[in-house]
Amino acid sequence: MAGRRRSASELTRDRRRIADLYLSGWTQTAIAEEVGVSQQTISGDLKALQKDWLASSLVDYNEAKAQELAKVDRLEREYWVAWEASKADKKVETTEKAAGKKATRSKAQVRREGQVGNPSFLSGVQWCIERRCKILGIDAPTGIDLTSLGERILGPIIFMPAVDGSDDNDGS
Repeated sequence: MAGRRRSASELTRDRRRIADLYLSGWTQTAIAEEVGVSQQTISGDLKALQKDWLASSLVDYNEAKAQELAKVDRLEREYWVAWEASKADKKVETTEKAAGKKATRSKAQVRREGQVGNPSFLSGVQWCIERRCKILGIDAPTGIDLTSLGERILGPIIFMPAVDGSDDNDGS
């Protein structure tokens, strides 16, 4: 089936069709017959497609990671703004009306009460920091209990003598 070179638009069209058929489980030979090219051409196109898919998945993964980090950063800024606002003095206004013999008097009073801040905003900041560490993969690894895991995966552990013939297991 050796033939002419495909134009860029033909190559793009063919590779879309090849990808669809390949992902539907078709063999290379069947795809070649369907598309009208050789099996070797299909093999080369699939290698190029797989390379593109790998590059695309890495870019998409990093892009998705960056988007999630940006969301966490924005949320953390909001938490910090809310935290600072929750520490601001609270303004309390009171008014009194006193009725006397001659006239009614009004007395207004404004006082400020200090606030300690709403700790739920700091909890939100802490969540953002923890989430960012998870996304970036900088958390310390979690411990795994290997006492039972090792036996299930590897079977019982058997000590073997050293290759040089000495037995390091006898304590001498």
